[in-house]
Amino acid sequence: MTHLPVSTAPRRRRLWRWLGISLTLLLVVLVAGGVLLARSRALRLIHPERDPIDTTPAEFGIPEWEEITFQSADGLRLAGWFIPPGPEVDGATILLLHGFSYNRAAMLPQAALLVEQGYGALLYDTRNLGESEGTVTTLGLHEPLDVRGALDYLLARDDVNPDRIGILGESLGAATAIRAAAIMPELKAVVAEAAFSSLEDNVSEGVRRLTGLPPFPFAPLVLWFAEREAGGQVGQVRPVDEIGLIAPRPVLLLHGGQDTLINVSNSERLYAAAGEPKQLHVFPEAGHGRFMETYADEFAALVVPFFADALLPETAVVGG
Repeated sequence: MTHLPVSTAPRRRRLWRWLGISLTLLLVVLVAGGVLLARSRALRLIHPERDPIDTTPAEFGIPEWEEITFQSADGLRLAGWFIPPGPEVDGATILLLHGFSYNRAAMLPQAALLVEQGYGALLYDTRNLGESEGTVTTLGLHEPLDVRGALDYLLARDDVNPDRIGILGESLGAATAIRAAAIMPELKAVVAEAAFSSLEDNVSEGVRRLTGLPPFPFAPLVLWFAEREAGGQVGQVRPVDEIGLIAPRPVLLLHGGQDTLINVSNSERLYAAAGEPKQLHVFPEAGHGRFMETYADEFAALVVPFFADALLPETAVVGG
């Protein structure tokens, strides 16, 4: 009996069809997972958890301060501490801006150093953090409006000299300080600890580091979701494009050589874009910010004379 040959072509076609369907489903799952991951990352950036304020200036040796509130330029109630300046500094006062997801208590080490020199200080919770109002953190887009409110508060006080106001920020606070000083000439000197030069560039690096995914297309997705949540174009937060407007007021940039969150190259780009007078100091073994906690003497040796040169009358005696 003769058997006719059985064609394998239909079987191969079915195999290829199922393989195509499986690969398509896998691609859909991967893309959907990437989109969900990008959205999750964006939500964490725009809606960070609020940490409670669990300390006071007294625990850092600051004997006198006021609990205050004031309004941001767009009407949010912001909470803070005001520490009045001593008589030896002719009303010189420093605004201190904390970093992402922290609150004003994070800046108490720097405040204690400056208060010891006689400076006044204003530490406040930025919008959506600490005890301040707000529902979104805008990653430096609208935070300069908080600085405007804080500055107006200082300018209304009789014990603050309007010609002797400086600003010091850390991380996101440093980027905000740069952006604010670029448009607020009342800020006479800027110290920026671990600032980023461009939010877009650092989101790209953050996506790679935190997820292992390539910056494209996931970084643009993170920014897209972040902008939808924040109600503004946070991807256009670029202190590197604004720092040059601060000159001839002085800028001091500080960065950790081992910073894995915001690479030291950010401060190097900011330094290149800044006008004179400017300084850049790298703590070779330091990570991301918190320099006052681990390099207190070196930090003081940089920041104290910087603010003294920029803000104090020649007759002032600091540190006494």
